[in-house]
Amino acid sequence: MKKLQMLGIALLCAMLIANFSFAGEIHKISIEEAQAIEQLPQDYFPDGAPSQPSIPYQDDTQDSPGLLVGKTFYDNQTNGSTGDRISKHDCGIHICWMNGIANWTGERQIYYNFIDEEGTPFWGEDGTPVSSGQRDGYTTMDVKPDDGVPIIAFHSAVEGEYMTEVALDAGCGLGLFTSYNVPNDYPGFGPFIWPYVAYDNNGRIHITHSEWTGVAGEPHMQGHLYSEDLGNSWPHQESIEDLLDLSMIVVASHVDDKVAIVWTKPRTLVEPDQYNNDIAYVESGDGETWDYNNQVNITNYQASDTIRAYCDVDATYDTNGDLHIIWNTPYYNESEGTISVDACFLWHWSEATGTTMIYNAWHPSFPGAWNRSASKMSIAIDAFNNVHVVWTHFDDIDVSAGGWSNGELYYANSEDLGASWSDPVNLTQTATPGCLPGDCDCDHYSTLAIQADDYLYITYIEDKDAGAVAQDEGAQTQNVVRFLQIENPLWIISGVDDNEAVPSEFSLAQNYPNPFNASTSIDFVLDEASNVTLKIYNLLGEEVAVLANGKMNAGEHSVKWDAADYTSGIYLYKLNANNVTETRRMVLLK
Repeated sequence: MKKLQMLGIALLCAMLIANFSFAGEIHKISIEEAQAIEQLPQDYFPDGAPSQPSIPYQDDTQDSPGLLVGKTFYDNQTNGSTGDRISKHDCGIHICWMNGIANWTGERQIYYNFIDEEGTPFWGEDGTPVSSGQRDGYTTMDVKPDDGVPIIAFHSAVEGEYMTEVALDAGCGLGLFTSYNVPNDYPGFGPFIWPYVAYDNNGRIHITHSEWTGVAGEPHMQGHLYSEDLGNSWPHQESIEDLLDLSMIVVASHVDDKVAIVWTKPRTLVEPDQYNNDIAYVESGDGETWDYNNQVNITNYQASDTIRAYCDVDATYDTNGDLHIIWNTPYYNESEGTISVDACFLWHWSEATGTTMIYNAWHPSFPGAWNRSASKMSIAIDAFNNVHVVWTHFDDIDVSAGGWSNGELYYANSEDLGASWSDPVNLTQTATPGCLPGDCDCDHYSTLAIQADDYLYITYIEDKDAGAVAQDEGAQTQNVVRFLQIENPLWIISGVDDNEAVPSEFSLAQNYPNPFNASTSIDFVLDEASNVTLKIYNLLGEEVAVLANGKMNAGEHSVKWDAADYTSGIYLYKLNANNVTETRRMVLLK
């Protein structure tokens, strides 16, 4: 059955690629050309960096949505998978990022901010340092569910020696971090950096990180280790295998003891290139017992296939303890030695559903190194097993003056554990075509907190000059770190409402038609005469229309919404009568 499913997906991809490629719009180049421009960054040698002026952030420019919680002269936050840089706890929301202080070549530290229950960033618009080194960077985080203490992983450089560190706060949101060195003594290998972190149900901190060989484009070993005493000691440490991408992440289930490591696995290390990958994972049932040779390859691409996994992967567990993985696949022609540097598909996999397509991003764009038209994807699953995915979307319409695509954050969800997916919604809608450095709104390097509830919690970088990396794509702009909170459109549909129980005589029907084009009708029933409001909201929680506001008699009512002037997407309609509220979701498709 799974072989037939994968064959069907391969045929679908072949037809899509053929149709879209006929117009000659997709940018395909040789593998050698791509490798020349997509090397690991040489930011460890800042003396050799190109000299260019720094452009500070100006708060009077057009801005992307969300709360400003920090600034940085970096746009890229990771070199491969986007990882997690935000965590939600009952005590508040934790956010961390890599902060280039004055420019990307100089001092670099890890910064942190905490959003309290009132929605206020505790350290204002700047954040507070986690680390104190000169070249600390590439951070990810998790949170202890029992007390809300954030666990932040990053790598540091001391007198030219690179190492991985983890920092733990003294409490939830206190900002009093203690750092612990993570061992770097894998026999026969160089330093291991670029860490990803997860905290499992048994109180272990897990780290995966990558060897720095000093030579870009060569295979580098991946390591995994864990601590059972919150970073004081690391009794388990193993090298896993050589990779070409910096994709290897670690994730832990919060309903049982499972821990998984997921990565883009090279199909061959004979004449290797970083684009020729499958998706693989290895799983431990208890977080302690590992067999790294017992790998599951979920894609098994063949030489004749013209897609491959590249660079980005994310994963999480659902409330059944089942693993979910998402990744993207650019064009890859093994016989011709060519790849696409823009077009790709976005995929989801679980054991229950097999492989399904989330989004067809088979279109031209100029996303910059290590990115494609749909990149830096992040996944979360709420308590009702609704699956949520956020990613950066690039195209060839919203392009900066420097020739790089401005990113916007897209969102899709699944109500059936990934078997089918909603149409994508543009969360940020901040197109700035032709923008000059300092005036762009390129929304990128987002990460979605795995702790989804009635809201989804996102942090991302608002890059003020498009381009995917600070080193050589675009000007040295001071960029904004934003926190974006949006209503979970599936939460109330799943039977959750924080308001009082609705009387049986009071009802709000699903709009009809749904999905709809231009106009739809909303029916509701009042059990008594009431002061009524019926309002429409977008996914950012912004009110976009008021359909009713005043007293209505008891009985049946129908209201029409003419949405001809509104953009396609998911909207919420909320009825309030006598302090009782009910909300439903509808989809506008044009």
